[in-house]
Amino acid sequence: MIRRGARERPAELRAGDLCLDPARRELRRGDDLVPLTAREFSVMEFLMRHAGDVVTKRAVLEGVWNDDFDGDPNIVEVYVGHLRNKVDRPFGRSAILTVRGAGYRLAADGG
Repeated sequence: MIRRGARERPAELRAGDLCLDPARRELRRGDDLVPLTAREFSVMEFLMRHAGDVVTKRAVLEGVWNDDFDGDPNIVEVYVGHLRNKVDRPFGRSAILTVRGAGYRLAADGG
């Protein structure tokens, strides 16, 4: 089993004109570099790894924050709001969608 190694991760994650490069810790929308904080980057990477799927707030917390996180789960809403202000609104897009009663979905086509 060890010989199989870890599942290969793509060098870049893409959703439409969104391109996230985990190695460089960069997010681009088209040709524009979108500056993100470390936590915003982690949330965006989680959403892009699950592009097209609905992810719950709990799933985002478990995937981005450590297991010892004891704060308010609404912190996810705060970071999603920051991302919308940086990734969507300046470009007139709606890539990060709220699915009422379920969670969030990053549009697979980048919005």
